[in-house]
Amino acid sequence: MTSILITGAARGIGYQLARQYAEAGDRVYATTRDPGKAQQLDALAAASSGRLTVHRMDVGNAASVKACAAELDGAPIDVLINNAGVWGGLETQTFQNMDYENWAHEFNVMAMGPFRVIQEFLPNVLAGEQRKIVTMSSQVAAHVYDHVIGYSYASAKAAVNRLMTALATELKDQGVIVVPMHPGWVKTEMAGDVADIEPEESATGVRDVIAGMTLADSGKFLKWTGDIHPW
Repeated sequence: MTSILITGAARGIGYQLARQYAEAGDRVYATTRDPGKAQQLDALAAASSGRLTVHRMDVGNAASVKACAAELDGAPIDVLINNAGVWGGLETQTFQNMDYENWAHEFNVMAMGPFRVIQEFLPNVLAGEQRKIVTMSSQVAAHVYDHVIGYSYASAKAAVNRLMTALATELKDQGVIVVPMHPGWVKTEMAGDVADIEPEESATGVRDVIAGMTLADSGKFLKWTGDIHPW
């Protein structure tokens, strides 16, 4: 049985990952900023026969991350998935109209947040057998992406890619696999129906890629299809 920690598990890709892993018989630690508003996730936990538990964690708050780590109390984690993310809307992150407070918020949650989580939960990952860390990034982080971007979101995702490639180098000698991953353009609450694929399809692909990852993949920017994303 594989043990999985998923941040931002109350909706979208995170929820589908939690559901699929739990239904496959794995042990899932599903975290969300506000468990009181995570009715769908709570229902999933109630039906999981204890395989999935819900934990409070706001990745943008250091004290919250520490508290969740203390709650798990050294439990081994085979796969840590940094999925939590925010989106302030395109109209507030253009060159002509930049909301700097939102920029700082997005950077805090999506760049600094995964770094915080890895700092606190690395002992759990080292206690696991697979030692895999995956951080959900985006195609907009890549220099080759030549479409209109939200500057806050894109820069936060680009930053987290660089952080993950650096951590891949630092943690390689400990046998830890660190991968930033593009999960596809997914029809979540962030992207809406204009996106390409459903959360279920993305989650299935992400799980397949994670299952096959080896230390040779550490530091690569992978797609949910298993291909390397040009960067």
